[in-house]
Amino acid sequence: MRKTPILLALSSLLCSSPLQAAFEFSPVDPKGLAMAGAMTAVTGSAFGIYYNPAAPASAAAPEAGISYAIPYGEANLGSLNGAFCLPRLPFDKNGAFSAGLNHYGTGAYQEQWVVAGYGRSVTSSIRAGISASRMSLRMRGLDNEAATGINVGLQAELKPGLIFGISSMNLNAPKIGEFRSPLPRTTLTGISCRLKTGSILTVNAVTDPDRTGRLLAAGDFPVSGNIHVMIGMATNPSLISAGAEFGTGALRATLAVSRNIDLGTTSSCGIAIAL
Repeated sequence: MRKTPILLALSSLLCSSPLQAAFEFSPVDPKGLAMAGAMTAVTGSAFGIYYNPAAPASAAAPEAGISYAIPYGEANLGSLNGAFCLPRLPFDKNGAFSAGLNHYGTGAYQEQWVVAGYGRSVTSSIRAGISASRMSLRMRGLDNEAATGINVGLQAELKPGLIFGISSMNLNAPKIGEFRSPLPRTTLTGISCRLKTGSILTVNAVTDPDRTGRLLAAGDFPVSGNIHVMIGMATNPSLISAGAEFGTGALRATLAVSRNIDLGTTSSCGIAIAL
């Protein structure tokens, strides 16, 4: 069984970096996984709040999604994720409320991330948003830990089909752990381009004050009216990813896999429903 060494690896990371490793940026839904997390400048996903608090303001209709992932081939470390987005609020037709829950782990080790936020179309081409995330960790033999992070984001349509996105996670550098170590402020910057064929190409950079930056790149390609294929890659650590999305009207199903050169293969599946 690979469960024990993976848990030991997680434990060593947590002990050596005051729990920071537990809350590093990573994709939470199958589309995000298939696109290597390069979602900062992508619109139209119920899970958009995890990547950019401004993204929910781009939604055309209410949407909800749920997904399940098996990280690094370990079913015992399953990750359950859910999110919803409500645009065009009764009190603000240019605003959107979104929330999500991500639960990961096994009996001895569990992470949970609850996030809620508000995004708004400031102009016809600019969207801004803010969210709060409650991050908690339980590990056998240690005290439970929790912190609340504040996140902000912006998306700007530079011209039709060309979107710039930037988001800052843990802007308040929330403190966690016995030594009250601050979680790193993570900045995600990206640009996406929708081609005339309907394909989307996107490149993102992920940086924080204490660690080397990462480069994320991905593409979303329509195969037919109901099927899309996605591919992605990332550096530091190196990974490649791929997935497919199948849609029939208001319902979409997505399958994805991602291969981390150090930890192994993660697989994910999910559905999203336009309400």
